[in-house]
Amino acid sequence: MRSFILAAVVALAAPAWATGERVLLSRDAEPFRENICVSMTCVTSGPRDAVVTARSLKEGLELTVKSPSGQVKLVHLTRFTADGDLSSIDVVRASSLAVKAIESNKPLTTPAPKIAKAPKKAAKLRLLAHR
Repeated sequence: MRSFILAAVVALAAPAWATGERVLLSRDAEPFRENICVSMTCVTSGPRDAVVTARSLKEGLELTVKSPSGQVKLVHLTRFTADGDLSSIDVVRASSLAVKAIESNKPLTTPAPKIAKAPKKAAKLRLLAHR
C-alpha cells in the first residue's frame, strides 16, 4: 500500500517540476544555474524561451533575463558580501525572480534598494542642539 501511495505522489508531482521552458544560461550566470535548471530545461543551443546572462559589476553581479526576441524581462543586481562572494540567500532570490520573469509575459521590475532617511523633526532637533 505504501509503495502505491509513493508511486502516485511521484507520478502526480513530476509535472509540477517540468514547466517546459527552454533556457540558455551564459557562462557568467553559473552561480544561478543550479536553481534555475531545477525549474526550467537548460539548453546550450537550439530554440529557447529565454536567455539568462550575468555580468560582474563593481558592487555585485547583474542578472539579466531576455526573451528570444531580445526584450529585457528582468534586470536584477545581486550584491557582493564583504568577502567578495555572493550570499546564498541573494542567489536564490535572484534565481526565483529570473524564473518568474521567464514564466511571465510582461517585463518585471525589481524595486531599488530603499535608503533610510531621517525624519524632518529629527533634523530640526539636531539643528537646535548645535546652537
